[in-house]
Amino acid sequence: MKQRQTRQLRAVREVVESAHDHPTADEVMRRVRARLPQISLGTVYRNLQKLATQGRVRVVYLADQAARYDGMTGAHDHFFCERCAAVTDIMRARASIPAVGRRLGQSGYVVRSHSLTLYGVCTACSGPKAARAVRHARRVASA
Repeated sequence: MKQRQTRQLRAVREVVESAHDHPTADEVMRRVRARLPQISLGTVYRNLQKLATQGRVRVVYLADQAARYDGMTGAHDHFFCERCAAVTDIMRARASIPAVGRRLGQSGYVVRSHSLTLYGVCTACSGPKAARAVRHARRVASA
């Protein structure tokens, strides 16, 4: 049976698929409201859940952060910047399973997929200008 695609579902899907910043449900709602001013957060959550169940979007869980949504469902991992909270896609080969997954497979486990998130500082936050800005902010804060 074909599921009905409401304009709310279509708008939520289009917002997530066109976003490259891995928005939270609140951010998705704000963007969808530009098109559908009456949409509620509950409707956005229900549609995000439906899209995730259908495999049309990925849910990205980051330590101590609200869930984020990713319209790119192909094989990739993520890098989370601990300074600016940016999430960057890291491309990988489709069948790539890390060594730990291969070892588990040799022990009888069946590994179908994996999700890897690396945490650190992005290039924009770790460059020379960013380092100067951090030092300046520390001097101002300690003064």
